[in-house]
Amino acid sequence: MIVVSNLTKRFGQVVAVNNVSLEINDGELTGIIGPDGAGKTTFLKMIAGALEPDIGSIEIDGRSFEDNREELKKRIGYLSQTNLVYGDLSVWENIEFFAKIHKVPQWRKKGEELLEFAQLTPFKDRLADQLSGGMRQKLGICCAIIHQPSLLILDEPTTGVDPVSRRELWIMMSSFLKSSMTIVIATPYMLEAEHCSKVGLFSGGELLKYDSVENLRRETKDQTFEVRSQRLKSVYEYFRSSNSDIEVMVMGDRISLSLPSDQNAEDILRKLRDEVDRDVIIERVRPTLENVFTELIKNQSKGA
Repeated sequence: MIVVSNLTKRFGQVVAVNNVSLEINDGELTGIIGPDGAGKTTFLKMIAGALEPDIGSIEIDGRSFEDNREELKKRIGYLSQTNLVYGDLSVWENIEFFAKIHKVPQWRKKGEELLEFAQLTPFKDRLADQLSGGMRQKLGICCAIIHQPSLLILDEPTTGVDPVSRRELWIMMSSFLKSSMTIVIATPYMLEAEHCSKVGLFSGGELLKYDSVENLRRETKDQTFEVRSQRLKSVYEYFRSSNSDIEVMVMGDRISLSLPSDQNAEDILRKLRDEVDRDVIIERVRPTLENVFTELIKNQSKGA
């Protein structure tokens, strides 16, 4: 188990992480989400032991970095946002390098198994710089777990990756969870975070909420709808101009609509039909993490 208590990190006058406390259970997939500058990367660096907190403590299985740094490093696999594989080395040379850094016994067999699992065996002689973004990320994960850590920390591994490779990366993580590995992943994609056991919502260096996806949804007071229309642009502009408290987002061929709990949804939607599109299709839907996060940010700005 990871126990984080009152974690704080400043860079000059900027508070990157502010008094964050949470617990992560063994074998769980925990998502850390939030916009750029929310403090996600700084938080992950601290629990990976790559950055010292100014205030607070981190314990992994009852051990702190202060007294057990070398032992904990053996338990942790960390893939940073910049991906630490070396572009001028081949796929296999990267595996060899990280295996020898971690003093992995019988590393060749383990390396071959990982490349086969990641579908990288046909590319083992290719330079890492010549891999696609998704293949490079898969190689980075292989290098991060070559020493068989019990905790894997991933900082936005699917950012900028094509949809097929993104799916393959999540299949890899699902497999790791079956072997009781604990995974902490930062992602800007709310839909990805819905796969996590628990989610930490960060904004401005603060942890707004930390709970299961289901519990976060239940706490949402806003009313959420899905709107489909042949006049989607007009519907969008209607909501944007009619009420500043309404959250509206275009999601492909439909609109995600979020109304505050004190708004009369029936009246608002009736006016939409009368004034914009009589044939509009409106369906009440379960709130997404996007809705949850938007509501939390709105409440934070109001001081709620």
